[in-house]
Amino acid sequence: MTDSTAVNPKQALGAATQLTTAGESMLKQWRGLRARIDALNGGQPWGNDEPGKNFNKYYLEGNPPPCTSVLDGGESLVVALSKLGEQVKEGVQGVVDIDELTAEWFKKK
Repeated sequence: MTDSTAVNPKQALGAATQLTTAGESMLKQWRGLRARIDALNGGQPWGNDEPGKNFNKYYLEGNPPPCTSVLDGGESLVVALSKLGEQVKEGVQGVVDIDELTAEWFKKK
């Protein structure tokens, strides 16, 4: 176990920015996919024959419908990931601020 942990704030903030960009891209792509899936589900592409009706019954119906539960769960995950970069940035900046304040309080004489 080490006595200290050192993080290069500039590199950590750069990585947080990259993570934010990736998260925003992932969220944008997810929302496009979600809209496409919702549109396909609305059109009931399985047809009105007995197998199609049976699929609809167990996929699109219920409280909540299984398809909606899965998509909502996926959306929650992607939204959380899209916020991670900003949370890392805030954490790094908070540590830097505390380090600067501590250095000011305990200046070497």
